[in-house]
Amino acid sequence: MRYKVHIDFQRVQTWLFAVPRLRAMVGANTLLGETLRVKLPELARQSNGWKLAPIQSNAQYPTADLDDPLNSYDDPQKDAGDGIFSRDGGHFEAQFASGAEAFAEAARQLIQERLPGLRFSITVGHVALPKSQAYLSTELPVLAPCEWTGRGLASAIIQQGNESSAVSRDVERKHEAAKKSAQGQAQDLASLLIAQTKLGNLQRPQDLDGLVGKGYLALIQADGNGVGSAAAGIQNEADRAAFFHHNRVLLRRALQKAINAHCPNNGTAPLIPLMLGGDDLLVICQASIALPFVVTLCQKLDEFQSGQDDYKLTLGIGVVIARSTVPAYRLHEMVEQLVSSAKRRVRGLVASNQSARSVVDWAVYTTAWADDPADARRRDWICGEAGQRRILSQRPMDVLGDELSTLQGLVKGAQKLNLAADSRNSRQTPRSQLRYLVDQLPKGPTLAELAWRELSPQARDALKEAGVCEVWKQTNNGTSLTELLDLMEVAEINLLGAK
Repeated sequence: MRYKVHIDFQRVQTWLFAVPRLRAMVGANTLLGETLRVKLPELARQSNGWKLAPIQSNAQYPTADLDDPLNSYDDPQKDAGDGIFSRDGGHFEAQFASGAEAFAEAARQLIQERLPGLRFSITVGHVALPKSQAYLSTELPVLAPCEWTGRGLASAIIQQGNESSAVSRDVERKHEAAKKSAQGQAQDLASLLIAQTKLGNLQRPQDLDGLVGKGYLALIQADGNGVGSAAAGIQNEADRAAFFHHNRVLLRRALQKAINAHCPNNGTAPLIPLMLGGDDLLVICQASIALPFVVTLCQKLDEFQSGQDDYKLTLGIGVVIARSTVPAYRLHEMVEQLVSSAKRRVRGLVASNQSARSVVDWAVYTTAWADDPADARRRDWICGEAGQRRILSQRPMDVLGDELSTLQGLVKGAQKLNLAADSRNSRQTPRSQLRYLVDQLPKGPTLAELAWRELSPQARDALKEAGVCEVWKQTNNGTSLTELLDLMEVAEINLLGAK
């Protein structure tokens, strides 16, 4: 009798942001990736009271992809030969000839020891074991709380730059894992891929100040569109493995190209991957490169699937841009909302029989707190009554395309606007005039038109070069759309934090 053991990690990204320090976030992902891809498979192969059962159809499973930058670490056929179905995307699944319950208990202890606080579930056969509770690691009996989290007892001293902090054992593990990743010794997918890009030769910032200085940061989250529903129609286990393997290889290849396109050859890294799963991605970076990075990522993903007629991997992407002082957990809450917004648009495209494509939604915050984007949008972006409604932003929108209704078109248009913090430079587009025009958009069509007519020839020519020849575009139902708000917001991202 063969029994499958399935382990599912839950609320992974919430756990990654539990310690609000960049080094700890990187270390948390390193610990998670190594546990999933290395420690659990090693434990399963130990035969310590249990025995793996090779998958009989393992020859039908895909072999390592030669185009994959991590092909030596991802060979589904070899894993299947050992009895392991999956060890990616927050899931571990293997089948056992005997001792499945014993392995499940050993796996529980391993996860609780290496990943305290992370929730997970274990299923043996069709029986779900009791869900894990928040695991409290054993701390030394001292009274001082952890200086980084305020939770747990300060049981270790760590050095980061000139800072010496008393932290809990859990934080210390994450900090040490991040150092291991920076030294190229970690075995999680994000660390392994970093070594195959320009990031491997760049200095890794230890904190958010080192990453963005006094500027703004961006948190980017991407998730594959329709992957679960497409996989649900695949009955054969080998075909399912091939489907998931193909998608994660595509994402890794596109990510490698995007990183190399937006990183310098030397100096400090401008971006850091925080999580790389099957079709999931989480990146933190300098605000100025965030949207161009998203465009390059989706371009490469599209290029690698050129001519493909069946399911094509596309992404639902959220980007939140804010000061580095905004709590990381709050940025994560907002970026999850933006990803959901983008993916709802994708579902709408599928429902209307349009080909699915990568969609992005983003929000920029210049305040000390990030408010719910949905509330602000309903209040500020939709004006007028039915039949005379004005919509000031077209987000969420397609990533690729030449029009200003796409992110790629906006990025190109923003470059042509040639804005600068100092509008007194005669060679620059007069930023103040464009800002005034955008400020009139919610006040009514007449005021916006008047502001348009009062633009200087230089400002009007710059907008025309960027692709804007009029304030409003009419739709068939009488609604008016404008591209000015989105274009100006994208153009001004490079100026955030500038004096």
